[in-house]
Amino acid sequence: RAVSAIRFLDPPSGQIFTADFRTVKDARKALDPWKKQGAYVKPRGQIIRGQGILIEPKWVGDRGGFSFNIPPPPNGKGVIRIQFTVASIKGNFTGIPDPHLWVKVAGKTIAYQPITNTIQNPKTYTYLVQLNDLAIESRGVGITLTNRVEQPYAIKGFKNEDRSKPQDKIAGGTGLFRPAWDRKNRKLTYDQKPIPYILLQNLRIDSHYVATWPPTDKNKPNAAPEKLTDSSQTAERLLSLWISRAYRRPVTPAERAPYLGLYKKLRKQNHSFDTSLRAAFQAVLLSGPSRFLASPADKNKTIAQYAIASRLSFMLTGAPPDPELQRLAAASKLRDPSTLNAQVDRLLKSPKAANFFNPFVTQWLVIGQPITLAMTNIKNQDFRFGRHLKASMRAETIQYIRQLFTQNKPAAQLVHSDWTMMNNILAHHYGYKNITGSYLRPVKIKPNDPRGGGILGHAGIQSMLTWMGDNWVIYRGAWTLGHILDDPPPPPPLEVPELNPSEGKNRGKTFRQLLNQHQADPNCSVCHKKMDPLGFAFQNFDLSGRWRTREYEKYHRYQLDGKIEWRGVGKSRPVDALGSLPRGEKFSSFAQAKKLISTHYLPDLTRGIMKNLILYGAHRQPNIADLQYINAEIAKQKSNNYRLGDILKAFVRSPAFLDY
Repeated sequence: RAVSAIRFLDPPSGQIFTADFRTVKDARKALDPWKKQGAYVKPRGQIIRGQGILIEPKWVGDRGGFSFNIPPPPNGKGVIRIQFTVASIKGNFTGIPDPHLWVKVAGKTIAYQPITNTIQNPKTYTYLVQLNDLAIESRGVGITLTNRVEQPYAIKGFKNEDRSKPQDKIAGGTGLFRPAWDRKNRKLTYDQKPIPYILLQNLRIDSHYVATWPPTDKNKPNAAPEKLTDSSQTAERLLSLWISRAYRRPVTPAERAPYLGLYKKLRKQNHSFDTSLRAAFQAVLLSGPSRFLASPADKNKTIAQYAIASRLSFMLTGAPPDPELQRLAAASKLRDPSTLNAQVDRLLKSPKAANFFNPFVTQWLVIGQPITLAMTNIKNQDFRFGRHLKASMRAETIQYIRQLFTQNKPAAQLVHSDWTMMNNILAHHYGYKNITGSYLRPVKIKPNDPRGGGILGHAGIQSMLTWMGDNWVIYRGAWTLGHILDDPPPPPPLEVPELNPSEGKNRGKTFRQLLNQHQADPNCSVCHKKMDPLGFAFQNFDLSGRWRTREYEKYHRYQLDGKIEWRGVGKSRPVDALGSLPRGEKFSSFAQAKKLISTHYLPDLTRGIMKNLILYGAHRQPNIADLQYINAEIAKQKSNNYRLGDILKAFVRSPAFLDY
């Protein structure tokens, strides 16, 4: 699929659909040429002359959007390229949230993009979509751009739109949903409406996108590529460039020879230049040096240097090494400690560093697990904002850890600090005011916020550590042991049944009573004596990771289409948060537990981080030699408070990274 999406001498094969909504009075006129090219369009939206077309917001669950269908590529396979320029426009009111653009192609939503750029500074987005496995309608490839509001909000001077019925008996109505306004009043201009618009300025669709290759050198944007001709010389030049990029290092004539031979063989069989060269390119991608990373311990010192460049780049950016790393590898400088430290700093500042933090944190903390959102009533409209809230809950943890590494913060701040990352919907979830915008930014924790800072108080962490419709002391304790304190418990014995708090005689019992009952079993007691007391530290968090001070003897739970109704029933009692850490330190609150961990368990926490860096960056479990290196490095880092940026650099300089 990758190779079929490039061309050399062949002309473009697909249709191109373009529209500039800044130059028309009527959207239909801008899209009339599309109909003549076989597209199906039904434009909706108000044109602002000289600026573009307005896409009015839809709330999650509402239908509609800016939709059209274009003819598919041959056989319904290939790549479609979608490009557009948009900006956010809001009415003359404070408190209107950012709109989110949902991009849907052939039945699949490929992007949820918050639009924060203003009309003075619009932004262009480009998406390449492989259609081979997607659904194509009878009218062609369906594409929809929908402006969604994913943040509950209210605007001063407008009533809240409450769709509940008296018989529903929903306390407080359906919750904060959206401001009500006169939708039939056509005299109202867009800036008089309390809603966010997306301004679409232009749009381009390449129905069968095949990119010319090679691309212009990104480091020399004004340099034109050499002229391509149907000749063996051109084929050899392109093939040499392709192999060196695929292998991520210089290649020898002997390594190039088989692929050039394949190209020439196909030409003799009357295949075209493009078809023959694509076949050779595909063979390169299937080869071992392309598919596998070389070892930094390779006997060939040149290959070993480029292997370090690749390992470092793929780890910290998720991409092949850039020209600077290639240059350092060519100069044999990538075993120099100061050079490695400088490259770690440089790569962590790159936007591509997201390709390190997202998968690394997800693997380390196992945060890809389902997040639980629960309301007191199944009809509460806050469910409509679940997608954005869940995504933000995960992103809070990832971005928080990214700040710790890039700013070289002490390891103690992983569990105990006075700040977190927050956006508007997380602020709503946590009860913070005056935080606008869908982007995450550092926020000082309020003095009266009992969660405090650190990932253990993140809603995304605690909401995923639930089970059977309730908080689960065992799961939360086991997760903290394994992923924070580097003391993972063994798997439970197969013959021991699950402990269901809502089953039979267990109903109404406190968690402590249930777990004391469970610890009476000698098969369970060894592990549970460590897990359970630690798990009580998190009893103040409800199913959605929000803070609570009381718990109930039992809970009503109802689920419909992924929505969970969960509320306490019967007598309530203060939350029981008394417990102890693995080495016996006792606590009576979540804050005390975090303080004890950050005081007494930093070597354990740091050891766990370094083990996970080896697992992620060296692609294997740490061995005995690695553990010796880790222990020695922990002793060195103690005086500097185990700063996480330094910990990462220590791993990159380690034998685990450089000598395997």
